[in-house]
Amino acid sequence: MKKLIYSIYTLLLVLAFGACADSVLDKTPIGKFNSDDYLTTEEEAEAAIIGVYDYLQIGYNNYGDWSSIFFVKGLQGDDLNPGGGSSADQPKLQQLSNFTYEYDNPAIKDVWHSFYKIVNASNAILNTLSPELSNAEQVAAEAKFFRAYAYFELVTMWGDVPFYLENTTEISVNNPRESKATIYTQIHKDLDEAIAVLPVKSNLADGMKFRISKGAAQALKGKVFLYQKDYANAHQMLQNVLDDDSYELVEDYSTIWLREERAGSESIFEVLYSSKNAHDWGGPWDGTAESNFIVQLCGPRGDNSFNNMDAIGYTNGWGFNVPTQKIGDLLRTEAGDERYSTSAISEAEFVAAGGEVNRAGNNNWDAYEGYIRLKYSTIPSETSEGGVTEVNWNTPFKLIRLSDVMLMAAEAYNRDNKDAQAVALIKEVRERAGFADHSSWEGLAGDALFEIIKKERSLELAFEGHRFWDLVRWGDAATELASRGFQSGKNEIFPIPQEEIDLNAGISMEDQNPGYN
Repeated sequence: MKKLIYSIYTLLLVLAFGACADSVLDKTPIGKFNSDDYLTTEEEAEAAIIGVYDYLQIGYNNYGDWSSIFFVKGLQGDDLNPGGGSSADQPKLQQLSNFTYEYDNPAIKDVWHSFYKIVNASNAILNTLSPELSNAEQVAAEAKFFRAYAYFELVTMWGDVPFYLENTTEISVNNPRESKATIYTQIHKDLDEAIAVLPVKSNLADGMKFRISKGAAQALKGKVFLYQKDYANAHQMLQNVLDDDSYELVEDYSTIWLREERAGSESIFEVLYSSKNAHDWGGPWDGTAESNFIVQLCGPRGDNSFNNMDAIGYTNGWGFNVPTQKIGDLLRTEAGDERYSTSAISEAEFVAAGGEVNRAGNNNWDAYEGYIRLKYSTIPSETSEGGVTEVNWNTPFKLIRLSDVMLMAAEAYNRDNKDAQAVALIKEVRERAGFADHSSWEGLAGDALFEIIKKERSLELAFEGHRFWDLVRWGDAATELASRGFQSGKNEIFPIPQEEIDLNAGISMEDQNPGYN
């Protein structure tokens, strides 16, 4: 991906002016700089925006203390249990699953920092970029997308949050929380301005198709409308993506997460990784490696727990993010063979294929409920031949893909009383999964069809980090997650991290989210 071209210089350039070392809202500014010395050449502007991609890559690949955005977005849903070697393995992740986290949870703090680093780096570009550069419009459009994306994730996860558009090296950053409504307004403004400039994906050069495209900005804007329950605008915007011939469903569902489909036809917005550097156990362990370390955590547990993994074409990992029985049973009975065989395998099926489950092994057996996760897992062909295989995974994280957009559009059409359009999109997703007979559901409308869309999202997007946030916005979290400890009026959003309250004079404990103070 990008580091193959720009390497360490990229990250250092953005670190120099884009983010604080310890807290992105530290009370002490990093220091001012003369903007005439920065982003005055096309090369500097290009390196700076690629640095923002780096921050996203690091946020999803945070293995310094395993606080990946991928884990934090996924572990609260009813499709995943934390797993690991025991119930005491990585307490910060265990707390996410049973809703016992508080404002000092390190994983929540690290994800907060990850998104604010993206905000800071984007602001720095937008405040220092010379408009005379030939690539200024393109770089600014990408920066606006990233700022909108980061703020959308922040307000989704925390509600009202500190908000600023200025370069944080030039101002005091003791910012109070700003309303979601105000931030949503800026998100839409940034995305509108980005959409007006960004190229469609098919017009991006080979090797650059990972870059933010018009379709990515339209998909994000449609998603924002959906979360705001503005269904008419949501399906109108999402339809723009569906009409873009840059995208098509991958015929073979099993290949979506493989390196052969990096920036592929179904991918709209993703985080890419590469094993080119052939890392060893020496790291780096600060999240800046080009390879995807997090996949190693997601493979079926070794330590004599799950043996003979080669019987199903996988290798051992460290056993985190394990499927719940609820989603495993649903996938097995209703996903269709194409999706189930790629997403999970039951213990009985694993043993029948020649695998072995040894409950004397070192595994968090309380979290294991009879299924092994296959999606985003350890397929030997996805790591490098050089270096240490465990730390050189190529697997990309798909943040927005076409079938997700199709189901979001179907939901928006349904909620806007346009069920015929919704049915057509659901059919297409299900047919890729192997279904040809739609007679049991295609005549449904209104709330009955909405239930089909909900189920289809859980099947199509299992383990991808969408489930919890879907349950919250649908108002279903209290029902579906009650047994896991979810508390209405509290757990819909995270607590503001304690470190932020300590360092930001604009926020006090009285400003903490309900239930956490």
